[in-house]
Amino acid sequence: MSDTTAKARKPATKKQQQSSSRRNPPRSRQRTASRRSTWGRSRRKRRGGKSLSQRLVEDRKPKVTKKVKAAYARLRDGVLSLFTRDEVEQMARESGFYVREPKQIKAFEFALCCAMGSIVEHKRGFAAIWRVLNALAGVKVARSAVTQRFAAGSAALLELVSIRALERMPQAAPSIDRAKLNRFREVLAQDGTVLQLSPVLEALFPATRTNVVDAAAKAHVTADLMERRIVDVTVTGERGSELGEVYDNLKFVPGGLYLFDLGYTSYDLLSLIAKSKAFVLMRLKDNANPTVVKVRHGIRRPRASEGLKLKEVQTCKTANTFELDAEFRCSEFAETVQMRVVGLWNPETKRFHRYVTNLPPEMFDIEELATLYRQRWTIELLMKLLKSSCHLDHLDTANPDALRTLIYSSLLAALVLQCLIVAAANAEDIPVEQISYLTVGIAAPLLGTLLMLLWLGRELTHEEMAAMIFRAILYGCRDQNPGRTSASTQALR
Repeated sequence: MSDTTAKARKPATKKQQQSSSRRNPPRSRQRTASRRSTWGRSRRKRRGGKSLSQRLVEDRKPKVTKKVKAAYARLRDGVLSLFTRDEVEQMARESGFYVREPKQIKAFEFALCCAMGSIVEHKRGFAAIWRVLNALAGVKVARSAVTQRFAAGSAALLELVSIRALERMPQAAPSIDRAKLNRFREVLAQDGTVLQLSPVLEALFPATRTNVVDAAAKAHVTADLMERRIVDVTVTGERGSELGEVYDNLKFVPGGLYLFDLGYTSYDLLSLIAKSKAFVLMRLKDNANPTVVKVRHGIRRPRASEGLKLKEVQTCKTANTFELDAEFRCSEFAETVQMRVVGLWNPETKRFHRYVTNLPPEMFDIEELATLYRQRWTIELLMKLLKSSCHLDHLDTANPDALRTLIYSSLLAALVLQCLIVAAANAEDIPVEQISYLTVGIAAPLLGTLLMLLWLGRELTHEEMAAMIFRAILYGCRDQNPGRTSASTQALR
């Protein structure tokens, strides 16, 4: 070795000495650390630079699927579009709800809280609407400010909003079970219910049962049985006649079908419907005694029974049905009308259920007529929803304008619940009959609360929801008579 080569060599460093002591280390030991660091950096880069804990939190969040988006679209088009904020604000100026430029209580929040206040609490009143305004809508006002809003302008506003919602109600999906109903241009039923009012309103709404209440009203409701929805509500005094409301408000369409219960029995009504080329189906009273014109089956001595009164003929003991044509004498028109009378034996009551109709036998037999009349149960369910869940029977106020406002609020709440039912049925493509009105009425407080938050467009954080709960308790549930409460507490001690 030359001297120049020896001079060029430098002494080995400590690191080089350690590496020379380990000849040929394993490849895994050489590059493990660098591979892990490179793999981790590249994988985090592909995932947006998020750690494992962050990814786990995101995976636990509910994913917005196509089905969820479609459900919101159905709800937006079928319910949230019944009335918009701009439309309600325009109605408020037309109806006189705004005397001057509003500062705190807007018309949209007021109308929506009046409707939802009818279903979110067990008992409806001014206090319930005030609590809903404070807690859900975030309108912090005194209770007296809400009470003063119930005037002629509020009644006119809720009437306009209810009419707009009624015009935009969605249609339910067609049902195979109602195939025969599709033969008619419309299928309507009417019913009435008595509303107990404050005794101060006795002059406006006198009651007929004065030994029970002093003031009462009667709500006349017309329902579309094909769409399972309310189409008209009229409020009169309790002394108002159901038949008078039918003659004044119900227009009989040729080819339509109209179902009535025993309270609407009138042979003049039967004649009027027949002249209108419409169809009618009605229960026949026990004291009805028309003249038998023709016996079809189920009657003993059929030839001899023609010309007799209905009470004079005898049914066959072996037959569960009977059918005949009878002639009814009208009281006002001074004429007679011929109708079809059928009977179906009820083994529970040991009696015949008798019906009167002008539907031909080739269109509906006796069993089908009984099934068709049971469709009238829809209006009974709607009345139950209107009174129990929407609290139409909670009208404890002496202010006529406030009374009208509360009535229209209940009607609007019932329309919203019906739209919810139709939207849910259409979303799953099922017949609307498979959804129970009674169960929806029970769940109405939950449905109303969620729906109102969606309608107001409030996207709440956890902190805002906690503040909302405290605000509902601290403002809406504050003791209105603390002196009496403290006195009672001292007495218990």
